[in-house]
Amino acid sequence: MRAALLKQFNAPLSLEEVPDPKVGKGEVLLQVLACGICRSDWHLWRGDPSLVAYMEWSGGRLPIIPGHEVAGRVVEVGEGVANVAPGDVVVAPASSTGDARTCRFCREGNSNICEHLWIPGFGTHGCYAQYMKVPAGSVADLVKVPPGVAPEYAAITGCGFGTAWNALVVKGGIKPGETLLVTGLGGMGLSAAMIALSSGAKVIAVDINPAAAEKGRKIGAAAYSYSGKPEELAKLVNEEIVKTYGIVDAVFDTTGNPDVLSAVLPAVRPQGRVLLAGLMVKGKETWPLASDLVVARELTIQGILMLPSQRYDGIFKLLSEGRVNLEHVIHRRISLDEVNDAYKALSEYKSPGRFVITKF
Repeated sequence: MRAALLKQFNAPLSLEEVPDPKVGKGEVLLQVLACGICRSDWHLWRGDPSLVAYMEWSGGRLPIIPGHEVAGRVVEVGEGVANVAPGDVVVAPASSTGDARTCRFCREGNSNICEHLWIPGFGTHGCYAQYMKVPAGSVADLVKVPPGVAPEYAAITGCGFGTAWNALVVKGGIKPGETLLVTGLGGMGLSAAMIALSSGAKVIAVDINPAAAEKGRKIGAAAYSYSGKPEELAKLVNEEIVKTYGIVDAVFDTTGNPDVLSAVLPAVRPQGRVLLAGLMVKGKETWPLASDLVVARELTIQGILMLPSQRYDGIFKLLSEGRVNLEHVIHRRISLDEVNDAYKALSEYKSPGRFVITKF
């Protein structure tokens, strides 16, 4: 099969012919129909410490096939598999059980924080390929995609959209009538904006890419662009956003940038919420938290790691009813041959939304 391999950090992926995966007992083989290019993949490609540490902890090593935002058609099942069958179109949630839902967190319905967590493209080969194998310990988390939902949209629910859904719906991060500030309007940020707007909330957003801000405005958010300088963002928040809209009820951060977080924290109301879904880059791995402000305002800071498969209820219903159009999240559909061009655009922060691989 054709695949893109990460052989060296911060170097072009290598497009190669590699052997098709062999399916063993309890395993499932997917023909990849669509694979989103998530910024987490880019973080691993860069060699950012948290992603490299996870890869090593989960048994992954270079060379590895990246990609974790996947929708695929089941083409083969191993002995004992009963929850899916050949022909089913499924999502493999990007953060899945690795122990067949036997740990305490899986039993509580939170397989996204499984003690033996599986994220394709990190611990095992991922979906930048024609086929991807799902390990036996993770098959229980496969989610069937209903007819009428495009594979590209289904793939995005596995990470970007799913993470936003977990933050804003499952964990109740935003309520009708409230105001949400979204930092970063890539695939996850645009997903968060649409989910919040569909729930009756007001959305404000900031991004360093003017094209991303324009896309945010098209979906109904009050979106602003800035140069990337922390002092400029702080001025934008204090002199434009807060004066126009008041302090916000919640922040949904997709950047993982401590300068961004420090600039927006003062805009959160007392007993407001800060929802963290972004990952930090090398050289900026710590956030000097203004804990006095957190204490004085009784703020809640909540980490969000993707979406457990047990909490998928409602996502496909929302899509089927047309309340959210994930076409807005897609920047471009590309072939596997274009993956290095996509990484270049991500490095330059020039992609307003997701690249999705649909041709292999």
